[in-house]
Amino acid sequence: MKAIILGIALLPMAVFAGEKIEQQIEVPNGGVIHIENQRGNVNIMGWEKNQFKVSGELDDKAQGYTLKTQGNKTQFIVKMPDLSNWDNNNNGSTLTIFMPQSSALEYVGVNASVTAKELKRGTEIDVVNGAITVNDLNGDIKLTSVNGDINAKNLSGKVQFETVNGAIDDQQSNGDVRFNAVNGNIKSNSTANDIRLENVNGDINLTFDAIKELQISTVNGEVEVRINRLLSDADVSFESVSGNAEFYFPADLSAQFEVQAHAGGKIDNQLTSDQVQKAKYGPASGIKFNANGTDASVEMNTISGTIGLKRQ
Repeated sequence: MKAIILGIALLPMAVFAGEKIEQQIEVPNGGVIHIENQRGNVNIMGWEKNQFKVSGELDDKAQGYTLKTQGNKTQFIVKMPDLSNWDNNNNGSTLTIFMPQSSALEYVGVNASVTAKELKRGTEIDVVNGAITVNDLNGDIKLTSVNGDINAKNLSGKVQFETVNGAIDDQQSNGDVRFNAVNGNIKSNSTANDIRLENVNGDINLTFDAIKELQISTVNGEVEVRINRLLSDADVSFESVSGNAEFYFPADLSAQFEVQAHAGGKIDNQLTSDQVQKAKYGPASGIKFNANGTDASVEMNTISGTIGLKRQ
């Protein structure tokens, strides 16, 4: 058994187009699983066995596959011809993969949709055209899709979402979470207390249980943020260009606010009776006030946008 785990196992390299695959090998406990499948649909599930199992049907264009373990790393690679020889018949691989929950996952694809769940040691998924759907992942997590949506539930650890032309839907994440999107909407209902978000040309809808660190930067889009609790010494920062932003704070809020609007921007303060002050010169306006003390700090700035401050 030990020889199998530590050695190199090479499985068949030449297959017929669209051939069925059913393979299983022993893999190291706590190792890394690296998967390359350029096209198709792949379903990855963690289990308690120290085994890697793959079944399904390979891409019609596949020129074989490699499955090997060397050291603590296992590789499963579906071999494809040069990109110039691909077509758009969508006959990619359809695969179901089981891997140890204790192993880290690395997945790379081009026109591929991926689902993954119940992995505890970290996950990195990188696709160009395809959706990513994940559930119950722990550790360092990075999910990247250029043209595809990302849907996530119950992620815990250091979590990073990136997409260019796609939406992000994050439910029940926890830990440190980073969002980066261009031309896509972002939705999150999270218990994470350290959030960083950058978005261009998309709407944002966020609900947070408790915030310690929140940084949001947006260009062109509607923003709605609901914060149920600001922790002691919490720091909230918001910057926008165009678009309307509404922030809902808890009734027992204790924070110091400094909000500025430039180039025709507007501020709507419904938290206190403090009034927005117009700048002596130019179109700028601003407001500074304390709401029930200064346990937290909130700084906001907009250019040609509206910032609304409201109570839950």
